[in-house]
Amino acid sequence: MTTESQKFEKFGQEWWNPAGRLFSLHRINPLRFEYFSSKCADLQGKAVLDIGCGGGLLSEEFAKKGARVTGIDLSPVAVETAKKHSVESGLEIEYKLSSPAQLLEKNPEPFDIIICAEVLEHVDDLRGFLRDSLRMLKPGGLFFFGTINKTVKARLLAIFVAEDVIGMVPQGTHDYQRFIRPSLLKEILEENGVEMTELKGMSYDPLRLEFKLSNDTSVNYLGYAKKK
Repeated sequence: MTTESQKFEKFGQEWWNPAGRLFSLHRINPLRFEYFSSKCADLQGKAVLDIGCGGGLLSEEFAKKGARVTGIDLSPVAVETAKKHSVESGLEIEYKLSSPAQLLEKNPEPFDIIICAEVLEHVDDLRGFLRDSLRMLKPGGLFFFGTINKTVKARLLAIFVAEDVIGMVPQGTHDYQRFIRPSLLKEILEENGVEMTELKGMSYDPLRLEFKLSNDTSVNYLGYAKKK
């Protein structure tokens, strides 16, 4: 059986092809970075951990603003792609083949910001994953997230339409059973001393072929939380 991380092994350089099989990530990347960065007074010198960094699309945006970025992923292909592209971009980013638990064992300095964007819906043990991740966040630090709601609408649009009908996302990318209700995410964050501060929807406009922020969280949603 293919693991969640193995699903992304086949993409390689497609991580950075805006017209390739991961083009939807390129469509949402500016939107999600603009939202996340708007919640920070200044990114210069901030220690940022991008968990499930993939090919480094978000990592590079934070690095361009002066953040000290560490990106981790369980896909060797994604990590090598991210490393290569950061060199080509002239950016200093530390990429590691690691899970949050493995990184935590090495006792890293705590981070000002931790990002889990389009990764939470792919983990096996959500509570354990977030527990390990949030232990590395400084008190007062920010947790940025983006994932998919567990609704009938999300099952229809994020899987059937996006994967099977229009091919916006490669088939087999998502598993409905792994989708996450905001109420569950809020509960787990609170268990770890992190308070959800804002929740926004990320809706697709089929006429303009672009995503936009909205108040509709029934499919894709993103937001941020703060550690007490």
